Amino acid sequence: MGKLIFTADDYGACDFIDNGIMRALKAGKINTVTAFVTHQTSEQRIKDLLTLREELKTADGYTFNIGLHFSVTSGFSLQNKASSLTEDEADGEGKFYFREAQDYDFSDTTTDDLKAELLIQLQTLDAWLNNFPVDHVSNHHNIAYLDMRLYQSYVNGVSSFTNTKYAKKIPIRSPMPWQKAPDLKEWSDGKIIEPIEMQGLELGMWRKFPELTLDKFKDRETEANTLNIKYPDYLADTIYGEPYIANVSFLIEQLKDKNYSSEFMFHLGHPSEAYANENELAEIIEKLQIPHGIDPSYFLNRTRELNTLLILDMPPLLQANNVTKAFFSDL
Repeated sequence: MGKLIFTADDYGACDFIDNGIMRALKAGKINTVTAFVTHQTSEQRIKDLLTLREELKTADGYTFNIGLHFSVTSGFSLQNKASSLTEDEADGEGKFYFREAQDYDFSDTTTDDLKAELLIQLQTLDAWLNNFPVDHVSNHHNIAYLDMRLYQSYVNGVSSFTNTKYAKKIPIRSPMPWQKAPDLKEWSDGKIIEPIEMQGLELGMWRKFPELTLDKFKDRETEANTLNIKYPDYLADTIYGEPYIANVSFLIEQLKDKNYSSEFMFHLGHPSEAYANENELAEIIEKLQIPHGIDPSYFLNRTRELNTLLILDMPPLLQANNVTKAFFSDL
């Protein structure tokens, strides 16, 4: 039987994203949230998320887990100093904001700075979650996954984070994309380049294409295995840019009779105010204040991903394909 984790990325940066994620949680569509700790209002947003979890748990026993969306490209450094990860100068409030993902300078980023930032972000989320453990770690823009030197620092940082809450190492997002699975097909709808790959091109990640071979992904798995860090077998990032019922259904059907653990990564959003159609929604999005390191061009698709989740009748689809919902802790 296959295991499937339903994750919503990017919580803790702004209302538009958080509203979408909370709507999906209230509908029981998502069981995992990855959260930023690098934005001005992240702590209060985490508190709101914990309140919602208690409310939902009281209602019918449904729950969800919260992991760290480790960031070195969105928000500000928690080290409170300039480093190879940040701009050279602090802003007016003394915050050192990260360099953005566009044309990221991997060669200038030091492994010591990355590991130190990861550990302080883990410590911060761990403190904010009180008695709940950090469920997993993912990485905004996959910066740490696109450079083997940084990836080794990343997994070593995750491996070294321990306290009495944690009986085993915190799991990470899979290093292996869906496209590299030997017997899983992707729903491409005639497209030569996947939208998430197109985003990588726009961000200047084409320089890292040599790092995206099957052998390189296997090397990353080996690094995690050596440190006894768990991860799902595959990450379905092919929902990004293709937020359609046909796509999500097709991907679930690919798991039938396969004993794989997989993660479906969703990017959700919804405005605080009502709208009649996508034209009105586009006007609302145009007026939003967008947080540092968040791409507003995908906000319309965030609402489409949410609508797909809300419409899909997931339990019979999972049952028909011998797939069960899972947590990272089930790996």
